[in-house]
Amino acid sequence: MRQELLTWFAREGLLLQSVTANPEDPEHDEIKVTVRAPIVALGRGREDFRECPDPVRFGYPESCLELMTLEDLHWFILRWFEGAVAAGRARCFVCNKVLDNGPEQPWDAVFVSADWHCWLVVHFDCKRYLGRDLKGRNPFEVELREPELFDLRLTEREDQ
Repeated sequence: MRQELLTWFAREGLLLQSVTANPEDPEHDEIKVTVRAPIVALGRGREDFRECPDPVRFGYPESCLELMTLEDLHWFILRWFEGAVAAGRARCFVCNKVLDNGPEQPWDAVFVSADWHCWLVVHFDCKRYLGRDLKGRNPFEVELREPELFDLRLTEREDQ
């Protein structure tokens, strides 16, 4: 992750920290501090967690973070999830079904800020079970992969 994005997350108060010590060896009272930026989840599986996509990798100017608000980043992540859904890569975090853009099972991107800083996708009808499915999970225990590069260009709607 680029240092500028990590600094932006710190400025917004979105970095999580984990502090651990080795109590079994008092002579080496080493303390380990781990910092984690917000993550995105394409589903609930171990292989579904990604580093937060960096807007610069998607064509935003290098200076975009200087002006970007958290609301702007939410919009960017939503567009990234739309690309993931269009590519058939996103699954509901609760029911684990592949998401699509059809009208029968609408979905939403959710930013979880209690205990985690994580964006994920979930069907509207599954949202009420989200807390149950997050319980017992630890953001420091998931292995992160690089985010996919989906096409985020805005296109005109055909019906206009």
